[in-house]
Amino acid sequence: MKKRSLAVVIPTYNEAENIGTVLELTSMVMSSKNMDGWIIVVDDDSPDGTADVAESFKEKYGKIVVIRRPGKLGLGSAYRDGFALALEKLDVEYIAEMDADGSHPPEKLPIMLDLLVESQADCVIASRYVEGGGWGWESLSRTIISKGANLLARLATGVKLKDMTSGYRVYRADVLRSIKLECLDSGYLFQVQIIYELVKNGFRIIESPFVFMPRLKGKSKLGIAEFWRFFKWCIKIMLARLFKIEKSTL
Repeated sequence: MKKRSLAVVIPTYNEAENIGTVLELTSMVMSSKNMDGWIIVVDDDSPDGTADVAESFKEKYGKIVVIRRPGKLGLGSAYRDGFALALEKLDVEYIAEMDADGSHPPEKLPIMLDLLVESQADCVIASRYVEGGGWGWESLSRTIISKGANLLARLATGVKLKDMTSGYRVYRADVLRSIKLECLDSGYLFQVQIIYELVKNGFRIIESPFVFMPRLKGKSKLGIAEFWRFFKWCIKIMLARLFKIEKSTL
């Protein structure tokens, strides 16, 4: 059976304690599941040496690429750079994105890829909010924020997916080529914007349940500024959609 070619893009900032475990587990899963896999680590000049740790795994596992960026340029910007490298240099059929902190179990990756291929979908999202999904620990504040963000995203965009903010996904590479990635937000908002663009362009997105695990070590880096940008964009899109609906009924 022909191997499926896949690139996994992992943005990092101060994840030196976690990136080694994530790279090791992801590499092992890909090699055991008939994947011709690359891992692209996009590091924003982590002062803790995350990029150096990632580089140290290249000799053992081979197909690991480390993009070193000059500073904190944002999550969405990291995905844009990682996707661009995969599309232009690696000639892969599929591109995945996942976190560097261990919250996205690598063993879920081949399940998502199989589902993408078998269902002939264009993107599979690992979802906490479909049957079988959930949280691997109790965190009332995180759950409220996450569910609130997803509710706002659904109301704003009209997209019916349950988990639009999940950062664990697999795309068909050709689908990403059709989106103007450079026009999307450089931060956390990128995750919702790209789904909105795909849906607007008629692409099919499905969800696959997964349990979101607690990060291995360290703390979340999502700040208030990111939430505020997310909120403003959602309100803007919601008003634009309502205005269009209103105009069409005149």
